[in-house]
Amino acid sequence: MNSSDNLAALIYLKNKVHKWKNLSILCIFVVIILFLRILAGDNLSDGVPEGSDYIAEIKIEGVIFENDFRSEVLEKIALEKSVKAVIVNIDSPGGGIVGSEILFEDLRKIAEKKPIAVVMGSVAASGGYMAAIASDYIIAHNGTLTGSIGVLMESPEFTELARKVGVKFNSYKSSPLKGSPSPFEKSNSLVDAVVQESINDSYVFFSDLVRQRRGEKLVKDTRFILDGRVFTGRQALKVGLIDEIGGEPQALSYFEKSRKIDIKHLPIKEISIVQEEKSFFDKFKTMLPFFDKVDALTQKRQIMAIMPY
Repeated sequence: MNSSDNLAALIYLKNKVHKWKNLSILCIFVVIILFLRILAGDNLSDGVPEGSDYIAEIKIEGVIFENDFRSEVLEKIALEKSVKAVIVNIDSPGGGIVGSEILFEDLRKIAEKKPIAVVMGSVAASGGYMAAIASDYIIAHNGTLTGSIGVLMESPEFTELARKVGVKFNSYKSSPLKGSPSPFEKSNSLVDAVVQESINDSYVFFSDLVRQRRGEKLVKDTRFILDGRVFTGRQALKVGLIDEIGGEPQALSYFEKSRKIDIKHLPIKEISIVQEEKSFFDKFKTMLPFFDKVDALTQKRQIMAIMPY
């Protein structure tokens, strides 16, 4: 064999190795993409046949703020025909007035289309109770802390501390009430009165909502119910803030007896209303252009996958 034949053979082998190398890389990418699609898929449909009816269960935990992802999921639950009822587990001390109001409205949109039963955990107070009254039926444990119907705003003041350490704050503003209350200014009667007006208005909204939603279930004298105090589950039942002592079994019984839903063949499916944080790998793959479509699919199916199809 001459040198030209050796060179041709070497080129052939090099091309073959290069081809297999490219094919291996392509296979690795395909496997990774398929793996990501599986992760992005319908993780919540395990054990639930596609297209089957079921009872959705959601958890509202921690401090309540505005949350677009939560609203999107709740909207989908409201529109999903295979969801026949919803159990809402609440374990929250409350939160912002706007976030609590939005959550109330989102839950009401579900309640207009299908029955909701709220099951309170350790605490469902203030904004947590506002969310609860979106339901027509509220269940709590004996030791649940609920109520706290009212509005609270706190504003620190550092003027005396600043004076002691020799620091002076100068504020320049267009009117006396601009930026008030401020931790760097002493409060005054005008600021106190204006802030209190806002608090009172928000309180009227909250208390009227409680009266509207609980109606005749409340005791006649509601003044002590709406004065901001906290009730145990047992106390809340006596004054009409809740409907029953119990938990999930009582919620299912309510669906079956009061709403005439056949629960025997309806599985309970937990649906997360919390958007998962991206892992390091998720953040890394967004830097790679060929993962754009897979990442978009993942984000879309985070919401779509909450329902089994």
